[in-house]
Amino acid sequence: MTRSRRVVLAALCVETVAAVSAVVYGHLAIVAVAILYWIDLLFLMGRVGVQRLLARPTRGVGIARLLLPFRLLKHKRGTVSLTDRLPPVYPKNAPVAMTALWWGGLISVPTVLVAALTVPGEFWGNPATPFLLVGGAVSAAAKSWLLLRAHADTGVHEHEPPVAVNPWKRQALFVLYGVVLYLAADVSVSLAAENGVQDAGRDAMAVALLVVVLRLAYSVRVSRTRFRSGSAPEHGYRETKPSADRAISWLRSRGPEREIATLTPPSTPDRRPFETVEPKSRSVLAAGVLNALVAGYVVDDRFSEAGFNLRVLLLFEFLISLLFLLDGAVVLFLAVNGLVFGLLALLVLLSITHLKLALGGVEYRFYDAEVVAYDSGLGEPQWAVPYDRIEDISVESGLFGSPLWLDAGTVSFERVDDPPEDRLANQEPRSSLPFVSEPERVAEILRSRGGR
Repeated sequence: MTRSRRVVLAALCVETVAAVSAVVYGHLAIVAVAILYWIDLLFLMGRVGVQRLLARPTRGVGIARLLLPFRLLKHKRGTVSLTDRLPPVYPKNAPVAMTALWWGGLISVPTVLVAALTVPGEFWGNPATPFLLVGGAVSAAAKSWLLLRAHADTGVHEHEPPVAVNPWKRQALFVLYGVVLYLAADVSVSLAAENGVQDAGRDAMAVALLVVVLRLAYSVRVSRTRFRSGSAPEHGYRETKPSADRAISWLRSRGPEREIATLTPPSTPDRRPFETVEPKSRSVLAAGVLNALVAGYVVDDRFSEAGFNLRVLLLFEFLISLLFLLDGAVVLFLAVNGLVFGLLALLVLLSITHLKLALGGVEYRFYDAEVVAYDSGLGEPQWAVPYDRIEDISVESGLFGSPLWLDAGTVSFERVDDPPEDRLANQEPRSSLPFVSEPERVAEILRSRGGR
């Protein structure tokens, strides 16, 4: 057994701030520590997303399309190096990573409401609170960085798929954290009312410090690993923690097996192409906005039914808020619409990011025998189709073929073999060249080279 010093140091970052808060806040010590630990859980969700991006193996997962239209990244190849201290990230894992971040944001809403409505105003007015929030964010960020480094040192990302990064217990606590914060605030107020502020302060500080010590002891315990960094991948990497996840492991074992693979790019000619075209960047941007509004219909004519229902729900909530306004409840009207339009803005931002990652750096290279989609940002070919396997070439323009910009269009075609998307091992699932300039000329190139 070895002990990871980074894990222990990471735990000390947050627990030091927690111990200081327990001493400073008096009878509100439990509330202060609870809020600090919630900030820590927020960074945990972000860390889960980053760890999933680092995973080299990939697994075909049925991603819930409730809000995240990241389907176009399903067959993305290539990596991006963000820093020399961490392994490169795989854009292909973005759907799984963003799902964790998105649900983390959604689950945070009840906790924020509980914090605003039940935490005593005395806490928010305390001069130490800004230092708690800023110090908590800095310490949680430092902890996440150290744990990411420790995760990279084990090499687990080289042989485990992104879905294996799933801290079930802490995520379950994150879901129920609104209840935890409510109880912390209620206990603090009750202690102060029954025993007086001074006696309640001693009791609250003792409870808070006990929690800090227990968390620190647990962190030291799980810092022990079975294998040193660089151990054989086939042995895997596990933390020595209680076997409380046996039920989850059993459920996983009962589920259908999914193939784990690392996609390799198709072979491409080593000579220069005779023609190269790229999607227009402003059309990609406009497509991202439109895609968020219509639940993913742009580019490949597919939309999420669950995502469409959500947008109908947002419209319904907006109409309901008008009734609040007519009744004079201006604050409630603003609160509901802040949530509705904030969620819609976040959807638009995610959708733009999705299409920028999927299409922003792609250029379509025409060779003598085939057309190749090459991502210049990732330095990898994404797919290649011989001209003699192309048929039913057409040009689409208008709202979905060239959203908002009529000087571009989408060249669509069918493949002769027409493989099912789930069985495409080394090809990109779409059969189109979206948002290119002079789409008629591009279509004519495909036809003249053997496309039908």
